[in-house]
Amino acid sequence: MADITQMCTKCGKKFLIISQEQEFLKKKNLPLPTLCPSDRQARRLDDRGERTLYKTTCQECGANMIASYDPAKEKSKIFCKNCYRKYFETHELVS
Repeated sequence: MADITQMCTKCGKKFLIISQEQEFLKKKNLPLPTLCPSDRQARRLDDRGERTLYKTTCQECGANMIASYDPAKEKSKIFCKNCYRKYFETHELVS
């Protein structure tokens, strides 16, 4: 199978579909891609949803840290990695 040059339907850039990719898609009964690799990656990231990081301090030791939880909205304590580990070493998990 020869490599195919395709035009991206979103940005208009040319991209290559190599023979190995064509064979894989054919075996899986999938169509050839219409988006370039960059636009396909952007679409996958959009599907994941947005993530926001917050600068905060550990509520146990006061160390500066970055968390994925909004400290203004979070009701539970936000721990740094070390305090988180210590907390779960000393507290038994409820099953």
